[in-house]
Amino acid sequence: MTRMLPGLLVMLVITLAPVASWPADEPPPREPSSSESVPGELEELIYGKPEERERMAEEQKRLSEAAKSFGTDPTAIIGYYELTYGKIAYTNGFRLDHVTAIVQVPITPNWFVRATMPYAWANPNQAGEPTTNGASDLAIRTAGRLYASDSVALIVGGDVVFPTASNDQLGTGKYILAPGGAVAFPLPKLRSLFYTVVQDFNSVGGDPSRDNLHYLLVQPNFNTIWSERWWTNVIGTAYVDWNDNRKTTMNLQAEIGRQFDNHWNLYVRPGVGVVGRDAFLGVDWAVQAGIRWVFETPLFSEKLFKKLPKGR
Repeated sequence: MTRMLPGLLVMLVITLAPVASWPADEPPPREPSSSESVPGELEELIYGKPEERERMAEEQKRLSEAAKSFGTDPTAIIGYYELTYGKIAYTNGFRLDHVTAIVQVPITPNWFVRATMPYAWANPNQAGEPTTNGASDLAIRTAGRLYASDSVALIVGGDVVFPTASNDQLGTGKYILAPGGAVAFPLPKLRSLFYTVVQDFNSVGGDPSRDNLHYLLVQPNFNTIWSERWWTNVIGTAYVDWNDNRKTTMNLQAEIGRQFDNHWNLYVRPGVGVVGRDAFLGVDWAVQAGIRWVFETPLFSEKLFKKLPKGR
């Protein structure tokens, strides 16, 4: 059963949330020429034809602002309170239900801190194995914006996971460090944004009787903004287990969400295992629903730092 726990942990922690907002007075990005990066038809697909570039630049901003208010972009420096319920089924019959509270606070316009605390119910579905419930492992994330323009946003940071689970079935028993980053690209011709999250999870201490963990996560997201209130998100999550001959696992999720006002958002996210379903990070199927209240005001503004006295 313990092989299931990192899968739960990652599915909860990777609610790495929300498009970096860039200042309105920032000059527009230089248009790439066909001799740079993406030539020909691909360039037109992403940036539009030359006569469409100005309109496409406005569409990039609109898409980014929408994703920011929905809380779907992992590079956005925003705050939110989120409560989710999920159910995960594994190929050996093990079932896991969880309610997860997430709080993210923007400390400054370029830096946020997030806490994720799950409460889980584990059902082994095997004779002689009792069900159990209790707190799972606490995860703390911090990340900062490294770069942002109308065309791309990049953050770097990481997670620290603490073995706070009330019993062995509900946690890893390990302290885990997970450095990583996320990048976002608005695709105005497709009314979408493309994100990729990369993290390396590595246990660094804890219960010596529990298995050590070391795996890579790569999570591409294709987020389509259908209207001012509706979005969809296709999420692929791939894991490479460094401790098991680089065995690869992949899960696929499809999300649909709706915004009810400037703060409240609701989403549903079913998913299935695609590759390596019997691995410790793989699942048979999963479903999750959540409600998220988003806000943008940081604890400390940039103006405050400018007013601080400077040394000689």
